[in-house]
Amino acid sequence: MNEEQTNARSAEQNRSLVPAAESPVLIHIWEVLDQDRESVALRNLDGMLGEVAAQPGFVSARLFESADRHSVASVVEMRTVEDRQRLEQLPAVRDTLRQLDGLMNVVGKLYRELEAYRSISRHDGDERRR
Repeated sequence: MNEEQTNARSAEQNRSLVPAAESPVLIHIWEVLDQDRESVALRNLDGMLGEVAAQPGFVSARLFESADRHSVASVVEMRTVEDRQRLEQLPAVRDTLRQLDGLMNVVGKLYRELEAYRSISRHDGDERRR
């Protein structure tokens, strides 16, 4: 078996091992319902993500806006699934999501990781895959 086949088999095995509910990554996608109040919604999200960043187990958070400004997405990565579950219970998170009701329609889903790609550093020998 060549390296490519081995990597494909390993990826397939990993897919079946990590159900979405056990992912430390939370992805929310919002449809912007009220264009006139979009900036208010984005400020609320920015404030919430600032509080999230101070939580134990925080790895990263990113906020995206579509080119047509009709949708916004956030990607929050925590160290463990327990960290992510605790995050979902924070008052700041719950309050912000409640405040967005009527401004944005949330579509929150858990995703399982299929593959991870990292840059290769010349200095420390990092691998491209986890």
